Amino acid sequence: MKTVLFLTYRMMLGFGVDVVVNQVAMRLQRRGYRVVVGCIDSDSTGFGDLPIKRIRPTAKDVCNLARRVEASVVVAHTSPFFELLPELPASMARWAWEHGDPTPGLFDKDRTERRRIKQRKADIYARLSGVIAISDFIRSDIRFPPAHVIYNGCDHAPVAESKNRQDIAVDKQRPLRIGTLMRLGSGEAFYKGNALFRQLASRLRETAPGIGVCVMGRGNEGDARPFREAGVDVRLNASDADKWRYLRQLDVFLSFSLWEGFNLPLAEAQALGTVGLALDTGAHPEVTPLVLGSVDEAVAQIRAYDRNRELLLEHSQLCWQFVRPRFSWDRCAAAFEETVLARA
Repeated sequence: MKTVLFLTYRMMLGFGVDVVVNQVAMRLQRRGYRVVVGCIDSDSTGFGDLPIKRIRPTAKDVCNLARRVEASVVVAHTSPFFELLPELPASMARWAWEHGDPTPGLFDKDRTERRRIKQRKADIYARLSGVIAISDFIRSDIRFPPAHVIYNGCDHAPVAESKNRQDIAVDKQRPLRIGTLMRLGSGEAFYKGNALFRQLASRLRETAPGIGVCVMGRGNEGDARPFREAGVDVRLNASDADKWRYLRQLDVFLSFSLWEGFNLPLAEAQALGTVGLALDTGAHPEVTPLVLGSVDEAVAQIRAYDRNRELLLEHSQLCWQFVRPRFSWDRCAAAFEETVLARA
């Protein structure tokens, strides 16, 4: 039995990379492989019987763990483990699974260190057994054409059929519900488009006051205050079950993120039958058929849905049909097996 060692900064609910690690690990276990996760921090909840080991980010500790669990394949999903891979014995297959790093210029703080991280990672790609990228955009962004593109799945979202006329309320029995999902703290606020979303909410409050606008995410009351002042219904620190209900009940999920390597929430919303709109940035054109150029375009599109609920229903079904067959965790795990494990 081959053992795969995944390395990631943390294993906690609410983080996209951790979803990928968990979902792929579960599928590999079903295929007869042993999977162990090494990380710096973890709350060890929500991941079933997946073995999670806390380790220090040193080559010695990673090597010791790999030997202890008899791993023949070591895959780093995040820094600082990427940078340690070249120091591991060449007898191990050493892979980087690249989820990407937002453009440093999109941050007010620590942009210099972010540039250093991107450069350090770029310097090691050719020294590894291989690189996986989660989208064509990431393969281009890291400037490493040999990278293998393996898309994330979205079918961890609860099984849901595409929405029907009753779900959409085509007879306008209720107002539209527009929403997004994001961490509300200041660290990612600019690149995640927090201010743009509040601008949208203010515009809709002025021009179409009946439309409900909401945001769900991790944060505190201070983080929520600017959104509430813009007329946004804020739902803080919800459970996974609440998240799935929220995404299904929205009519339109909207992402104003300026950089995304994939955008898992955008895929999740569409997998539940909700229209997914996003700026034409990052990997968004790969994840939704409906991309926008500005807040003005988003306002116009939402008002068009409000006037024409049949269009909303058509686009809801379009988005569901776009993501459900395309983004599968079984397909993701199978691609990993073929690309990496078959060669190890």
